[in-house]
Amino acid sequence: MKFHAEIDLVEALKSSIQSVYKRNHIKIFQEVSLGYGIADIVISDTKSFNTCRNSEEILNYTDINVLSLIERAGSLIISDIINTTRCQKQTIYKSVSKLIELDYLIIQEDKYIINKSYELSFHNNFAIEAKLKDWKRALKQAYRYKWFAEYSFVVLDAYYTKSALKNIDHFIKYNVGLASISTDGTICRHYNPKRQKPFDQKMQILFSEKIKSQTLER
Repeated sequence: MKFHAEIDLVEALKSSIQSVYKRNHIKIFQEVSLGYGIADIVISDTKSFNTCRNSEEILNYTDINVLSLIERAGSLIISDIINTTRCQKQTIYKSVSKLIELDYLIIQEDKYIINKSYELSFHNNFAIEAKLKDWKRALKQAYRYKWFAEYSFVVLDAYYTKSALKNIDHFIKYNVGLASISTDGTICRHYNPKRQKPFDQKMQILFSEKIKSQTLER
């Protein structure tokens, strides 16, 4: 048997994952968007982190960008931050004030320097792109998730995996995992990718803050 719609495959996949990963530190997120497409499911192996008291403590992309710039440079004056980011002066002042309040930055002689490094709220992320049968499109999309995830997978309807299995070398080449799921919820892994450091630390931080924000909402 085969799935009638992609949404049915995703729901079956989510149910199967939830039945396996019942530990409190394993969090499952759906439709995660960080600017590189929307991952159908992200499984995050979280660690203990300081929860935010309110949404204003959650770092946005500008905050993260400013923090990353200063960390790379060692120290920056405000005009350098504005010129590099090309953001409005008011936006940057708001961002650095927020980062100082949260103890990420301190200011010394008009220069902003790192006071503490950002600590990610997870150990590893497994990003999943689920498709009925279009493995080429799925592989292309799953590769994008490597910007923030240590592991990236394509999960196909088991009914349609033959073509993907014939081309498994493409998954190996790009270090993207391949798995399939049947209508009864049985998952079969065909290729397990190696752990790989994500391409962009800023995207990791953005996802880390997303975890905190969703924890806050609960």
